[in-house]
Amino acid sequence: MTPLLELRNVSRVYGGGLFGRRQVTALADFSLVIEEQRPTIVAVVGASGSGKTTMANLLLGLETPTAGEVLYRGKDLRRCSPT
Repeated sequence: MTPLLELRNVSRVYGGGLFGRRQVTALADFSLVIEEQRPTIVAVVGASGSGKTTMANLLLGLETPTAGEVLYRGKDLRRCSPT
């Protein structure tokens, strides 16, 4: 069965660019699978600054990964229509 949500080897880096700003890695090669089955509770815990909010923003489609894939029911979230 296809998972409901999946982060596959996702990385997210902020900064860098033309002006040589310092790069900050929020997530590095992170994977998570949430199966589509009976209701469950998934908890993500970690220290402040460990990437929990970045991970949530990627799952919601509010940010795009620097590398890797965010999948909803097996389809790349960037290619899904908003309806």
